[in-house]
Amino acid sequence: MNVKLLVDENLSPKVAEVLRRDGIDACSVRDRGLLEATDPEVFARAFAEDRVVVTVNVCDFEKLASACELHAGVILIECGDLLRDEQVEVVRHAVTAIAQRGDMVNAVLRVAIDGSMTFEVVPP
Repeated sequence: MNVKLLVDENLSPKVAEVLRRDGIDACSVRDRGLLEATDPEVFARAFAEDRVVVTVNVCDFEKLASACELHAGVILIECGDLLRDEQVEVVRHAVTAIAQRGDMVNAVLRVAIDGSMTFEVVPP
């Protein structure tokens, strides 16, 4: 499965850059001209491009995913104070987990502070 990611502005834009060097189809909101865009605008762009949103803005994107019938998926990273290299590693692990799962339509991958990952169907 080819995972496509849209990295939110609360993560380093370098995350997308490093992931692209790994062969992962990743872009940041900055790459898409979405700096300072609202969360609904970011979520809509991700859906339009069939990209999974990667964010530490857990509360807002959880609400957005719950409020729509169909979305391309969200990776919610619960630890917002990771260093750039740590962000890259967390997202790499998330991409591996998604590839094993095979599909992120209406799915949320929650990455806990301890690094554990759980998939949820949202909305249920």
